[in-house]
Amino acid sequence: MTRSFRHVWGVPLLLGAATVSGLVVGLLEDGVRDAIAAAALALPVLVGAWHAFRPARPVDPVR
Repeated sequence: MTRSFRHVWGVPLLLGAATVSGLVVGLLEDGVRDAIAAAALALPVLVGAWHAFRPARPVDPVR
């Protein structure tokens, strides 16, 4: 993998893997693993909310 591929797709692939693993574990396991599955499914939601509500960076007029 090139550095630019990892830079662009690294986090989305990790969030997708967390979502898929959370769905599979939530369907197949019980007990404490249900809480782990819920945390894995909440991770993409929390990341999206963090990006939606964080303050905007000031625009650099030089660019």
